[in-house]
Amino acid sequence: MLFQEEINEYSLKVLPLHSVSELNKGLWLCLIGTHEIPPHIALINEAKYYSITTNRIKAGEPIEKILKAIGRKALPTVFVSMKQVKNIDGILEESFTNYPTLGNGEHSCLSPISDVLTKVYSPEFGNQHLVFDVLSLAEKNEMLVECRSLFIDKLDNGVLHLPKYTHEQIRHKINSILKVNE
Repeated sequence: MLFQEEINEYSLKVLPLHSVSELNKGLWLCLIGTHEIPPHIALINEAKYYSITTNRIKAGEPIEKILKAIGRKALPTVFVSMKQVKNIDGILEESFTNYPTLGNGEHSCLSPISDVLTKVYSPEFGNQHLVFDVLSLAEKNEMLVECRSLFIDKLDNGVLHLPKYTHEQIRHKINSILKVNE
């Protein structure tokens, strides 16, 4: 079991990322800045990065840019490998470019990811609005392959404990980022 829900937190069994080349193959759900509530959620597919933030949408960018930013800031990050799906670049591109940047709307960085997972795996993912719900459903459906970590020092016997958070906390973080960027 890679993912487990507990009372006030979620636990992920993680191994260190040995080489960034591990991210060149397959679909990876990324939790960037796991020390923050909430972390940023993005996808990597076949070495291409997909993300939506308050100031830009990245759809199919080479992963080197985001990995440099993660490295420069030493951001604690988890990469969750999911059961492989072939030829989904078009679905990824469409799902991410269909959303505006994050703002006063109800969507979050997870929204286009839920859309992708709904289209390639199961409609059940369309009802998941927190990354931990996505991970729980993926674990239940045996879709999680492995979890890798970068810049994470505090593990409990290879397990990373992440606090639960709410949709309100997501909205608060987006709004605080928007205020900083004004």
